[in-house]
Amino acid sequence: MAVVELRKHGSLEEEITEPESMDWRAEQTKLAEYIEGLSMQPAYIPRVGEIVLWIPDFEGDLAWNAEHHCIQIYSSAEDRWLGSPEWRAGIVGQVPEEAIVLQDLYDTAPKESCVNYSGFRVETLPDPHSTDKAYSLHYKYVHLKCIKPFNSYEIFLQGTTSREALHPSIEYAMTIMASFSLLDKYHFKGTWPDASIYCRGIFLGAELLVVGDVVRLKPKPNRDTRETHNTITDVMVIDEIRLELIQCEDFMKSDQLAESYEIRIRGKVYTNNKQRAYYARPYLLQGPKRMEADEVVDAFQSVGMGGYGDWYQLWSGASVDVSQDMIIGRCYEPDAMQLLFGSLEIGLDLAGVLKAREYSRQADERIPEGRAWFWGDFRTQTLAIDSLNGEDVGHYSEARNVKMWRANLRVIDGTAGPVDLRDAKIPGDVGRPSAKPRSSFEEVGKLSKLVSTGLGAGLGVTDVSNNVSSAEEETARPSAANGREEEKSESEEEDFTIRMDQLRGGTEETEEGDYTPGD
Repeated sequence: MAVVELRKHGSLEEEITEPESMDWRAEQTKLAEYIEGLSMQPAYIPRVGEIVLWIPDFEGDLAWNAEHHCIQIYSSAEDRWLGSPEWRAGIVGQVPEEAIVLQDLYDTAPKESCVNYSGFRVETLPDPHSTDKAYSLHYKYVHLKCIKPFNSYEIFLQGTTSREALHPSIEYAMTIMASFSLLDKYHFKGTWPDASIYCRGIFLGAELLVVGDVVRLKPKPNRDTRETHNTITDVMVIDEIRLELIQCEDFMKSDQLAESYEIRIRGKVYTNNKQRAYYARPYLLQGPKRMEADEVVDAFQSVGMGGYGDWYQLWSGASVDVSQDMIIGRCYEPDAMQLLFGSLEIGLDLAGVLKAREYSRQADERIPEGRAWFWGDFRTQTLAIDSLNGEDVGHYSEARNVKMWRANLRVIDGTAGPVDLRDAKIPGDVGRPSAKPRSSFEEVGKLSKLVSTGLGAGLGVTDVSNNVSSAEEETARPSAANGREEEKSESEEEDFTIRMDQLRGGTEETEEGDYTPGD
């Protein structure tokens, strides 16, 4: 509809609202609060929907075993190596309710709550190309020390002798590394025939990136050799995440909104390499100027980023656009880098991320031929999962009835018509009436023995489809609390039999003279 309005007026700028979407109505406030909170927490904390490396549990410390040239578990109490961790890839389904501190990266700090409140729920990632999603049931609540960033898989998995020695979920995770999906589209702006949809976040490969994050940029290829440098020196502070619509189509029945699409991530770029800053100057009249400490804090919204050394602005502080392909991942704080990797080199995972994306482009059957990325409508689609946190998601959810939800929204808004009232399936309109009937049957309708006999429950059949509250039970069976049933006269029983006959819509008399339920 925005594209149609854009064509009509030539230019358009408006907030995106979806009042007939139950998802949007339910999520817009909480989602905005959640994303704003992400920008204020440390970058090393895993986020919901991200893919991570994880171990169900271990006792000891993860350390480099120089003899075997790999990371293993070391027990200081026993003074010996306990072997390599059984790494697997998983999806973060829930995050802790308690605050995370830096110490949790290597040794869990004292917690007030048990692990299902103070830890992360992680579910093993199933095969994105298979209908068997049983691995989603392999989950556990673990503390942060059991979780590592999946982008760094090469570092933690080095020394593995063969591909068969890896858990299958590792390969499944690599399969989706060249995928992305946008999160929280909130603003539309355009001048015909082009337009932009502004978003607050993007799931890129294993990670969720939001406005305000500091991300690492892939180094540009050497002009002479066309080879990419193996070190990362530039970072960007994200100001905007946009979906660009190129040559929009205003035909309502068109399969597409535009002829082509582009993801553009905008922000200011900084480098910790003085030589890089020197050659990136627009003018060569003066040397690059090092940023002051307060400028570093203002730029990164973090005091700790000064731990990487001197920082320099690129392009004179102007904002620039990059594609999603240029982003490697979030930039962790220096203290976290030291605990995770024992190094302040921000490009340790560069080769691994590039290899994983290339593997994904070869293995992910959902990427069209000639394309380099799979664009999913939402995160569970890119992960190809049908449940998360034990609940069915997307079209796999039996509770997802869009027609009913929209009708309910119109009822809430006071704009519902007769069709909406029917589609809303309000309990008072289907099956059980909204008010109790005013008849003598109300007093005996739930007498267990008599009614069960009349309905044929003496054969061992119990109907639990119409549950009642304890209050209703007490009202219907005043003598049940005394452990006996109220005696009835023959006339009362005869009157009840007639009422049961009316309720069933007809009876049949058998040769023995007893009544059996009608159709």
